[in-house]
Amino acid sequence: MVGKGKVALTVTAVKLGVKYGPQIWIATQAVREPVKEAVSKAMSSEKARRSALAHAKSLADSSILKVYKGDASHWVVFSGDEPVTVYPPTDMPLSTLLERADLTKRIRAHEKVKPTDRAKDAATAALRRGKPNQVN
Repeated sequence: MVGKGKVALTVTAVKLGVKYGPQIWIATQAVREPVKEAVSKAMSSEKARRSALAHAKSLADSSILKVYKGDASHWVVFSGDEPVTVYPPTDMPLSTLLERADLTKRIRAHEKVKPTDRAKDAATAALRRGKPNQVN
């Protein structure tokens, strides 16, 4: 009896695979490029954050701040209250990037970032996806 159940399950799986397999294949092909783009954007933002943090650790009284230019995130490095540079490099001047930025959200270079802070940042990024042209 147990063998009949396994055979019936296998037959059903094959029938569903034949019926819906091409549709699933087409759906995965359509989703592949947007997923690759989102992953590469997240990886480039993380790489820029690490570069900015490494640069900030070499400065006295340093901090970093995440700002947005369109839908791309940039990390501004501060020494005291003066902006030093931005990662990844952009053609926009630092003063323009920081116009509407909340400078109280700066991350000190020698502080550990808590998981809750990372979660808040991820939630903010998720909300920004609906408004890609918002500056900050």
